[in-house]
Parts: sequence; C-alpha cells; structure tokens
Amino acid sequence: MQFLNNSRDPDSTIVAIFKNIAAKNESKTAEAGRPIFDDVEVVELHYPGSKNYGVYPSTAFSHWGDDPSTGDRLRITYAERFKRQYMQFKQQQHQTTSGTPLAYATFLTEGKRAELRALNVYTIEALAAIDGQELKNLGPGGRDWKNQATEYLTAAEGRSHDTKLVAELEALRSANALMQEDLKLLKERTKEPGEDEFDSMSLDQLRDFITANTGQTPQGAINRKTLARMARQARPDKAA
Repeated sequence: MQFLNNSRDPDSTIVAIFKNIAAKNESKTAEAGRPIFDDVEVVELHYPGSKNYGVYPSTAFSHWGDDPSTGDRLRITYAERFKRQYMQFKQQQHQTTSGTPLAYATFLTEGKRAELRALNVYTIEALAAIDGQELKNLGPGGRDWKNQATEYLTAAEGRSHDTKLVAELEALRSANALMQEDLKLLKERTKEPGEDEFDSMSLDQLRDFITANTGQTPQGAINRKTLARMARQARPDKAA
C-alpha cells in the first residue's frame, strides 16, 4: 500500500517508555557492607501484538546510524532512537505514542479496542503494521482488522492528497492575483501622462471620442493603437 511505501518509520509503532529504576550496585554494596542501589535510566520497548517487552539502559547501544555531515557510522543509543519520548521523560511529561488513536477506528468495538491496547496496539498505524506471529496473537478477526486499518490509512492519505491539491491551487490563485496587481501598478507607473484614459476605452468609445472632438468619424478598419493615438491628438487640450 502507498502509505507503507512512504518510508514510514518502523519505530513509530513501538511503544517506548523511559523510566528510572533502582539497580543494585554490587561493588558499592560489597564496599559498604549494606545494599546500595543506583538510579538507572531505562527504556521499556513494547511491541504491537505482543505482551512481551524488552528493557534496556537508555544510553545503551541500539543500532548503527550515519552521520549526515561526514557519512561516518555513529553509535545510536535508545535515547537518541526514541528522542521525542526521551525528551518527554526528562521534562517529566507524559510519554505519548504517535499516530491515529484507535478511537477513530470505527470498524472496531470498544471491547476490541481494549483487547488491542492490552496487546500494546494503541494506534491505527500500529494495527496496520502488525504481521507474522504478532498478527496471529490478535486472534480471530485480526487479519480483517489489519486490512481495515490499512484501508483507513490509504483513504486518509487520498483525502490528504486532495486537500493539498486544493491548498496548492488556492496558493497559485493568490500568487497570480498578486502578480496581476504588481503588473498593474508597474504598468501605471511606466505609462505616459494621459494614456490611462484611452487604454481603458473600447474601440467604439475611442471612435465616439474622436468623432465628438473632431467632427469626423474614423473610417475603415483601424487598429486600437492608431485609434488611441488619434484620440490623444483629438483631446481638447491638444487642440488648444
């Protein structure tokens, strides 16, 4: 499906929860002769469709990445991998998932939504991305829910595309109107004195003006430029 081909971040369906835990410091415990614990930052990674989860130190190695400026390989930590959630944790904010909540999945009952949340599925995107064993864990109907979630996202992407086209069209119309206004102002500034009066006249109005001020009606097929020149010459101030 198209929405899956838009380089969606696979981590967006993982529920990452950072927290502090008390870890026993064996060396300090041995030295002090009593239990000594340190606060350690960890992240719990909950995977959609599975009740299993992993716990890792927030600054532990997660994967290799590329430095965009040098191209060198970088060691990416879990805190860097899930930067938004880590920043929420450090600022003591509620750590949130990203996506469309299951409340918008009208094809699900509230009971099914509760079952999915129990399996760490909180968004329509996560439901659409489930596959393999995690999909089987959803039980009967899981494949249908996944397909309906995929259809929902595909339809939403189509609506988003249409909205963008309308917005782009309106932007083009606004830009064209501004350009026309700029051209009008430029034209007014560069015209010779008295030209505007005749440039706005129709061919019949030009002929009538010439006739009224000279007593002679222009004959034959005369173009606008010539009629405008004749009208300027026929102005009362010119005759004076």
